[in-house]
Amino acid sequence: MEVIAVVAAVVGAVGELEAGKAQQRQYNLQAQQTEVESQRKAIQYQQRSNDVLRRRLQANAAIAARAYAGGIDPFSGSPDIVRAANETAAGREYSMLLEDADAAMRGGMLQAELYREAGATAKRTSQFRAATKLLSAGASYGSTTQAPAPIESRNF
Repeated sequence: MEVIAVVAAVVGAVGELEAGKAQQRQYNLQAQQTEVESQRKAIQYQQRSNDVLRRRLQANAAIAARAYAGGIDPFSGSPDIVRAANETAAGREYSMLLEDADAAMRGGMLQAELYREAGATAKRTSQFRAATKLLSAGASYGSTTQAPAPIESRNF
């Protein structure tokens, strides 16, 4: 019976190790998914920031066209003030979107690192559990088996 208990403990320990490895793989996949998602978000913010620049160029072109059509110098006076205000607002929005892209990347990378660390912890925990099962089985086996009887010495 003791042998069966030891074999069961070994099988259980191997199961613990495999479960820890599987959990670590799962956390690593979550980390990769988080990184990809954060990159996707960052790209969306960058695309939006590029849209801001395009709209700024279109607005400035419209200001210049209206000013020329009205016989006014588009790079001085009121048209220039409107253009400068447009530049300032667009620059502010552009900067905020780039900061959001950076925050999305940093946040995603941080979360991914936390997932990887959780995976490593799960693996280490499974190793400790497996070792505990083996040590417990060894201790049980040692306490149930008897040492061989000492051999009497006979003097001839």
